[in-house]
Amino acid sequence: MSTFSMISDIPCKTNLNWPWSINDKDIQTFDSSIAWPKISIVTPSFNQGKFIEETIRSVIFQNYPNLEYIIIDGGSTDNTLSIIKKYESYITYWVSEPDRGQSHAINKGIEKCTGEIFNWLNSDDWYLPNTFFNVVAAFIKDPSIQVVSGYEHHIHVDGTVVEDKGTFLEKTLEKTIECCQVTQPSTFFRAEVIKKVGLIPEDIHYIMDGEMWVRFLLLYGQNSVYKHHMPLAYFRLHENSKTVSNGLINNFLFERSSIINDLQRFIEVPVKIRDYWISNVYKTSTFYSLNRSWQINNEVITTKKLRSYFVRKYINLQFQQDNLEDAYWGLKQLVKSFTLNFFVVKGFIKLLVKAILK
Repeated sequence: MSTFSMISDIPCKTNLNWPWSINDKDIQTFDSSIAWPKISIVTPSFNQGKFIEETIRSVIFQNYPNLEYIIIDGGSTDNTLSIIKKYESYITYWVSEPDRGQSHAINKGIEKCTGEIFNWLNSDDWYLPNTFFNVVAAFIKDPSIQVVSGYEHHIHVDGTVVEDKGTFLEKTLEKTIECCQVTQPSTFFRAEVIKKVGLIPEDIHYIMDGEMWVRFLLLYGQNSVYKHHMPLAYFRLHENSKTVSNGLINNFLFERSSIINDLQRFIEVPVKIRDYWISNVYKTSTFYSLNRSWQINNEVITTKKLRSYFVRKYINLQFQQDNLEDAYWGLKQLVKSFTLNFFVVKGFIKLLVKAILK
């Protein structure tokens, strides 16, 4: 049985049937004897009347029995409010008032959330059918899981749909942290984790979810992340989205370098290496001075291990570029921090061999 009455005769806004043309096979049935955990979804919005109806329908037509849906609008002047009012009987809470931007809107929504599982869905993206049941099934199966993340369908400006594998976990936690990359629409968190990680940063404008992801990894690691090998959300790239109109690649690298540089500062990576990261690894001329106080769970990763990762990568890059003096300097930094392992020994042997061959 559906938990809502059907809303029909709404024109399709994409070439996809879902979530416009709904039939019985699209509506997931559920076992009423199961205590389904509450899912809280927050949609930040501002003048996205062209897209938000698709977003709203993809949430309420999940037919999930324990849903809390919150829309935080920044005072839209287009047709957004009329669309929200059209569906407000299915919306737990909504407000339309000026705010300080997307991150502020999400944080306002988080403050209203009372669910056990959390995600935000931007007003130009939408979920695939049965996403909530697929996500919750993973959380129920393994209580140690803190995050469930899936694939995504990326819809480009020309209408091309490309499947993206979403949030990628590297072989080591250190590398995953350095990548600072999460596909947020398809990534669901336990709400208690979000409360521990903290609110979305308002001084990051493009990959605020990336900083949130790094903070999560520092506290919980990546072994608590379950990867669903199925698409959970549609991510729309259109001419007015930040991703397209503001050049995501450059802004992503700019903010990514700012986040990682600040983490390096906090864990006391030498300034020489931090500067090298900005100019030679990320190749960005400027960056934000964030001055964060990062929380690190030593049972997940130690500051020394994370610092050593950046120093070792610096040394490897110097060897690749045949900068032997800088490689030697880097090896000395590891020795100074009481790190004497196979990597250090091999590095000094490599320096010795190269010196002899010269």
